[in-house]
Amino acid sequence: MSIAHLPVAPTARAASAAVLVLACALAAPARAQESSDPPGRAARIDVARGAVSLQPAGTEVWTDDVLNRPLTTGDRLWSDREARVEVEVGSAAIRLGAESGVELLNIDDRSVQLKLTAGTLEVRVRSLGPEQTFEIDTPAAALSVLYPGDYRIDIDDAAGVLRVAALTGQIAVTSGSEAATVDGGEQAEYSDQGLAAADVHALPPGDAFDLWVLERNRREDRAVATRFVSRELTGYEDLDDYGSWQVVDDYGPVWVPVVSVGWAPYRNGHWAWIAPWGWTWIDAAPWGFAPFHYGRWVNFGGRWGWTPGPRRATPVYAPALVGWIGRPGLAAAPGAGAGAAVGWFPLGWNEVYVPSYRASSGYVRNLNVTNLHVTNEYVNNYVASGARAVTGAAPGAPFRNQAIPGAVTGTTRSAFLGAQPVEQHRTDVPHEWLSASAVGTQPPPIAPALQSVGHRAPVAPAIDASLWSRPVVARGAVPAAPVPFETQRRAVLANGGQPVATEAPRAPRADIVRVTTPPPGRTEILQLAPAERRTAGNPPPQRPAPAADAARTAAPR
Repeated sequence: MSIAHLPVAPTARAASAAVLVLACALAAPARAQESSDPPGRAARIDVARGAVSLQPAGTEVWTDDVLNRPLTTGDRLWSDREARVEVEVGSAAIRLGAESGVELLNIDDRSVQLKLTAGTLEVRVRSLGPEQTFEIDTPAAALSVLYPGDYRIDIDDAAGVLRVAALTGQIAVTSGSEAATVDGGEQAEYSDQGLAAADVHALPPGDAFDLWVLERNRREDRAVATRFVSRELTGYEDLDDYGSWQVVDDYGPVWVPVVSVGWAPYRNGHWAWIAPWGWTWIDAAPWGFAPFHYGRWVNFGGRWGWTPGPRRATPVYAPALVGWIGRPGLAAAPGAGAGAAVGWFPLGWNEVYVPSYRASSGYVRNLNVTNLHVTNEYVNNYVASGARAVTGAAPGAPFRNQAIPGAVTGTTRSAFLGAQPVEQHRTDVPHEWLSASAVGTQPPPIAPALQSVGHRAPVAPAIDASLWSRPVVARGAVPAAPVPFETQRRAVLANGGQPVATEAPRAPRADIVRVTTPPPGRTEILQLAPAERRTAGNPPPQRPAPAADAARTAAPR
């Protein structure tokens, strides 16, 4: 028996929990954002054990090119038999067990919305502001995280059951006009008989997946990097294992990676096209996410170090923080070989990044101020003047790192376009290019091909295609289906090879069943201020003692 959409029937438990559900669902965003701005955060795959496959938004192709890849709205992820996956979104962690499939329905500055149609999902939400939501949509019900905590969701088709466990925190379960909550230390099992018939009991003993999750949590908890960076900086956990922190007079805290001689930033990896940002760097190092999408790189004492920017800020993600060589017209520069089409180098200390994708001036200011030790006025003046010169740069070089020996990396146009490993396809950048005036933070106008979404051969995961069209119940609004890649590509071509926002028809998705009938108490809830809606229900559950965590993993389920 498969899990069906639960029946619509008000219950006493529903009435008592209505406040808590709406606290998460009805909080209206207070911070306005330009419609042209991309999200300020992206998810990242940092662990992929076993056969793990990704279907980038807008494509029909599955690839195993997953590690360190930024994920965004519309991407699908599948973990096969005996596989496990960990995805980070700021301070939140999303873990998939074996034979599990999830689609990222929405990831932006205020919401994370996932579609789980098979398998096991565990989420750890460290923080949840009054304007933020975290939702998991399943075939049986929509699950809205009400308080920071640790949660596990299992879809058991064989038994026709949805299991929702809260190790800590509190999560709301909604289907039709029914609403219920699962508190810390509880597990609830829902069948097609409705929420009122749920079997709610204490957490059962954990299994091997729970033990793995617990160890991942402990690793996060003891991260030394949080002394220097915000937990909202995606990828901070890996810095401790692959480098060390130093305080340098000119820069403050600097992270220095353990690398081989001759190493330079943005060299061991490949380029891929990821909408809406366009050309995006995917590093091959285990630690290769945070230092390539936030902060800046500096060279001191002959070593490379990464400066993360202000500690207390919530940083804004960027696809790659580099200066580009290989602008229009440079392909025919004297001495430039036919294959030497693209070159780049890491942006340096306090150098402003102006993206090629469409964004508001406020976004550009926020992108730089959260990653640099500069002010809004500094960024405004920089952008307004079109200046590139930086105080302290070498004579004739508009950027600091451009003149550092070994800092510039080049590759062929075909390798760049095909998302091939740069280290295997490196080419010398002609000296004439290094002093060219057409050097900036915008990539060369190269429109993507289908292979640009991932460099490895397509894979065919053992997965039923109907899994992704399986309807789920959703509380929050769901964006339109992703724009097909070919439509994106044509729009980029028409825009001179630069990213462009492409609008999809706003027709409702057939696989989303919105919860439109409000549970009892809606009128009263709407009279509360947004901040009060979240706290109008039960107080947040207390975290169990460490012994309770240990007991959860003591025996198989």
